[in-house]
Amino acid sequence: MPRHDPICIIKTKAMRKFSLLLISFIAISCSPLKKYENLPEVLAWEKDIQQFEQLDKSETYSPDAIMFAGSSSIRLWTNLEHDMAPYPVIQRGFGGSRLSDLAVYADRIFNPHPCKAIVIFIANDITGSANDKEPQEVVRLYKNVLKTIRKNNPVTPVFWIAVTPTESRWKVWPQIKEVNRLIKEMSDPAANTYFIETEKAFLNEAGLPIEKYFRSDKLHLTLEGYAVWKEIIRNELKKVVPMPKAQIIAHRGASYIAPENTVAASKLAWELGADAVECDIYLSADNKIIVCHDGNTKRTTGQSYSIKDTNSDILRTLDAGSFKSEKYKGEKIPFLEEIIQAVPQGKELVIEIKCGSEVLPHLKELISKYESSRKFVFICFDFKTITDTKKTFPKNSCYWLCSNAGLFEKTISQIPSSGIEGVSLSYGLIDKKTADLVKGMKLELFTWTVDDPKEAGRLLSLGVKGITTNRPGWLNEQIF
Repeated sequence: MPRHDPICIIKTKAMRKFSLLLISFIAISCSPLKKYENLPEVLAWEKDIQQFEQLDKSETYSPDAIMFAGSSSIRLWTNLEHDMAPYPVIQRGFGGSRLSDLAVYADRIFNPHPCKAIVIFIANDITGSANDKEPQEVVRLYKNVLKTIRKNNPVTPVFWIAVTPTESRWKVWPQIKEVNRLIKEMSDPAANTYFIETEKAFLNEAGLPIEKYFRSDKLHLTLEGYAVWKEIIRNELKKVVPMPKAQIIAHRGASYIAPENTVAASKLAWELGADAVECDIYLSADNKIIVCHDGNTKRTTGQSYSIKDTNSDILRTLDAGSFKSEKYKGEKIPFLEEIIQAVPQGKELVIEIKCGSEVLPHLKELISKYESSRKFVFICFDFKTITDTKKTFPKNSCYWLCSNAGLFEKTISQIPSSGIEGVSLSYGLIDKKTADLVKGMKLELFTWTVDDPKEAGRLLSLGVKGITTNRPGWLNEQIF
């Protein structure tokens, strides 16, 4: 065997180590970000990124949120939360940033969030200035952003919004268009990367930017422009990202059309596809459980009787349908059992207790007859009554109703120890702070009575689990 000089062996190992270090140095120096990392214009965004990091510490974001990141068009989208509802969103737009800026700070922007999806819009790398990048360089930077995102979000859908054709940058539109083409070409649904095409929507028949969609700077979108963007982006998101779903609960039945708290209103709500029906109950003088919202029958029947002081046989003679329409003339004030019998098997009835705990023994006896085939949830404004209800029905969900901000603040700390599942708040009380407080206490949040799709979307984006509405079928169509 040949002899090996020890000195040669040492030199060989040293050369190998040097070669590895050299290769590593070359790899680092060839990084697409290396030439951008210390540029003053890139470092100038540090304060903005620190503000994002502060928000990450102080705000609570849904893991189902969609992050919108990019330049000023994202930052200036003041209606983003409403426009994307019921998707919850995280808004991370900063000034006139370039893709090189986003790439440098990508780990600090994206990595803290396990998003449902990520949407990116950056339009400042090609503007007609001497510092413009070549289209291939823009694409290379986008690939680098994707690489960073994939470290913590390996399968999260990422959407690139096409750079919009604008009058202020029309001279370089061919280069911008090439960027769009290259990114569209590299986008692959199999890899959860998507391209959102917008060009046609923003050009007129002559192939020029539509003026009304842009502000006086001929660059940023007007409210009309954002409305166009919204529809395009939402439609593309819906193809890939399931919308957050919540219960649509029919308030007193389908009470927008049929007389409230009647069998007719309940049946119609089920026909319209309600997830659940809500009704209100009192105990009559002869201990029958009566369905009616008011303690007195005057508003819905035209005749004045106090339910708690009147026997059910008298209450049942009243016409509870004519006040809504002649079509419903003769509808009776129903017994709760009639409403229960109209509930399809496996569906849910939400029972609001309008009286006190005195109804509970009678309610327990009635519910026991149907609990194997239907679901029952209980709600009440009186905190003691709802806690008593939870003790009576330990296996059923119970929620405290509240429409007073002061009372809510005073009572919320008592809820976890009461055993009830959560709260149902008047929608005007619910903002991000309130929603975060309720979720932070591991409680469920419901709301009432919402007939406006925009408001419903806002509430759903805050994590509301169910919405009570007078128009169950229509609202469901509008928001889902």
